[in-house]
Amino acid sequence: MSRLAPRAFVRALAAGAATSLTAVLTAPAASALAVPLDPSNPEVAEEWANPAVRPGEGQVAELSLVDAPSVVDNEPFHVKLRVTNRTDAELRDLTITPHRAPPTGSVRDQRVASVASTSEYTTTGSRRDLPTGIEAGRSVVFELSIDPDELALTTPGTYPLLFELDDGSGAPLSTERFHVTVPGQLPEGAQPAGVSVLYPITAQVDILAGETGEAPESPQLVLASEDLADQLAPGGRLTELADAYLEAAKDPALEAATCVALDPALIETVDRMADGYIVSDERAPVVEEPKRLRDSWGDEATETHGNPGKGAEDAAAWLAKVRLIAESGCTVAMPWANADLNALARTGDPWMVREAIERGPFVLGRVLGSTGVTNVVVPPAGYTEADAVPVLGWGDHSRSTIPEEGLSGSWERAVASATANPGAEGPQDNDRPLFPGEGSRSSLERFDTVTPAWAAAPEPVSPVRVLVAADTAVPAGGSDERFAWMAPGVMAVRFQDSLGATLAAMGQQPATVGYSNEPLRYDYALDSPAARNVNAAAAVRLALQNAVSFESEPAAQPVLVNAPAHWDADAAAVLLGTVADVLHSGTAAPVAFDAYLEVPADTAVPPAERVGTEYADPTVFSDSEILNATQQTRFINDLSTLLAPDPSIALTRYGFTLPLRRDILTAFSLTRRQSMAEHTVATEASAARLTESRGVLGELRSAVNLIPPGNVYTRTSPSSPLLIVAQNGMPLPVDTAILYTAPDGARLNVPDSVRIPARGSVTLQMTADLPRQARSTDLKLYLAGPQGHAISQPVEISVRTPSSAVPGWVLLAIGTVGAVLLLLYSVGKRQKRSTAARSQSPPWRIASRKAPPRKPPDPPPEPRDNELPRRGSTQ
Repeated sequence: MSRLAPRAFVRALAAGAATSLTAVLTAPAASALAVPLDPSNPEVAEEWANPAVRPGEGQVAELSLVDAPSVVDNEPFHVKLRVTNRTDAELRDLTITPHRAPPTGSVRDQRVASVASTSEYTTTGSRRDLPTGIEAGRSVVFELSIDPDELALTTPGTYPLLFELDDGSGAPLSTERFHVTVPGQLPEGAQPAGVSVLYPITAQVDILAGETGEAPESPQLVLASEDLADQLAPGGRLTELADAYLEAAKDPALEAATCVALDPALIETVDRMADGYIVSDERAPVVEEPKRLRDSWGDEATETHGNPGKGAEDAAAWLAKVRLIAESGCTVAMPWANADLNALARTGDPWMVREAIERGPFVLGRVLGSTGVTNVVVPPAGYTEADAVPVLGWGDHSRSTIPEEGLSGSWERAVASATANPGAEGPQDNDRPLFPGEGSRSSLERFDTVTPAWAAAPEPVSPVRVLVAADTAVPAGGSDERFAWMAPGVMAVRFQDSLGATLAAMGQQPATVGYSNEPLRYDYALDSPAARNVNAAAAVRLALQNAVSFESEPAAQPVLVNAPAHWDADAAAVLLGTVADVLHSGTAAPVAFDAYLEVPADTAVPPAERVGTEYADPTVFSDSEILNATQQTRFINDLSTLLAPDPSIALTRYGFTLPLRRDILTAFSLTRRQSMAEHTVATEASAARLTESRGVLGELRSAVNLIPPGNVYTRTSPSSPLLIVAQNGMPLPVDTAILYTAPDGARLNVPDSVRIPARGSVTLQMTADLPRQARSTDLKLYLAGPQGHAISQPVEISVRTPSSAVPGWVLLAIGTVGAVLLLLYSVGKRQKRSTAARSQSPPWRIASRKAPPRKPPDPPPEPRDNELPRRGSTQ
């Protein structure tokens, strides 16, 4: 389905000081669905898994690998397999038969072997009968001993193995597939391949949605669950990942070849956890309702209710381990919360993109003491869409001012620029009305389209290196060079796509990547995690074998082992062990991550003639999700500009709304979305967070509102003022304006701008010029921000002026004359009465008006011996 259509202009505020980047990018953008769909939905099912691959496997019984070696060295080896009965009856007379296919020549061929039919595995070993039956719903583990001669595993190479489970009649029930390596020596004169490893550490961060900024201290951390604490505890996934790296890094060669990719959202959250947190399913109201002093007597301070978190000590201990990693090894920042950069670009908001890729290294620097490798972007999708390339220029950390002023300073300058040059970038959003007759709509109700060009960055000063799959950034002329310019200052650094797709299947949540060939996709859960891990180890060895070079040939490109973000310690141990083995055997040489990113001297980098994936990507965010996020990011911008900086308040307006932006980044995480089994759960979690975030934005919208004296306002004359109260429940003042919609001929005389104090209110007076022939005029009033976007909910009032009402200037003149005549009459009458009284009153009457002489006051009483003088006494 088509994407949101682009507009022909760029907002001044959204663009800031950015200039558009231009590049020849011809690949079509990956299409998006209208709404998220479950992988079983017929509309997307074939994008997740080729229906012709291994149909019907595992329905009656499932065969899964428990343990097997990844290297076979001319000695008998053991394979441990588990058989699970999926039926409600006992299964008997089951057999397992090993098969081998011809040796694989490339990692792509290895992927083909994983989907090939059993008949392609031409070498067959002896059949093993299972000695016992398997009861319904039960599993049994069997260990097989395989002699290399049985499957002709004697010549060096990489071999596909298939173990087939058959029933008593010989009908196949399930297969388990993986590759093993028969090692060999490097040919004479061969140079070992270079290898670099990217070791990601990330996790879902379930900060309760709706947090807003505070200053000078951070707000209380509220988590929705203890899931993160469980991963940080001893034996938890995150702790085991950190321990696995620290243990492997004792090998200097492996440490030199490995760089740890850290999620800055995870690092910052764990840092806050170490200071204490609470777990709750609801957050205290974000808006404080105004309260009279007498109503607050005896009330306790408002607090967020929840249970104290259990993971503070484990969080501190885990951070100490990660600080050791950053101190001695290589680190690089992932996008915030592993958010999908293609989706963020589609919101057209530069601040969302900057939060995703610009802030990360500086969070690592603040918490861990090292920013790591900078000017690097690691897209979680493994590729960048063509229209998203210009936004990646925000990854130029060399020019960032975040260490000095955060993004608040950049925000303030962008607002000032947009205010001073409202027409600098073309038509603006405040060209009213965007909705004829509906000018009171806020950004949350707008449905006009956006374009990623609104989020474009200026051309980078230092090149931004973007890690992408090789088939998604093809250099001009079909060169095998690992570098290609995708846009001025934005350079693709390519990695082997087949290897990346194979590694993505590692761990408990195998991922489907959008740059993989659709016919080779299948439900990777048909193979066990152990089988997929062994298969990945074989793929690494095969890729390095094919990257060997000779003196008479051009140097081969080094191999990047790009591990998946969702992996676990078991997968990490297999991968690190494999790389350590090839380094020690001399099959490969370590290449530092920053060296992998560096263009060799005297190397001309060609432009990319195609950018983006050629295949369907079922993991992309849908149009409805993008629209929801776009509405919210626009409203957050409106809300931020509505707030007024106050030097007496430590909180900045950008800082107040920053956590709201991070809610959207978290909703755009790809960590579980690429898993076929977890996709629907992930999309539901994204929808829930966006819904919760939208609810909080609605609360903030109601915090700035108008309170009329009533729905019907009757004035005594056309010049009578209308009174209305403007209220602000937020912790910063707001600069706003009163806008209105009215019938033809009606006009309100409103102030140009209104400042409402923090958590306060002001009473405003307005006059109105209304049609005289109308007995009642209906008006709709609302508060708007500097860009003219509605913030408050509109209020409707009906203004009535009696038909007999006299114009105000006439009433004023009549009133003035009447007052003068009444004054003259009153003065004359009083003088006349006074003269008559003096001439007729007797002398005793006049004397009686004199005041009697005052009695002197009594002296103060003498104090008793046991009394102290009273206050004010001279004693």
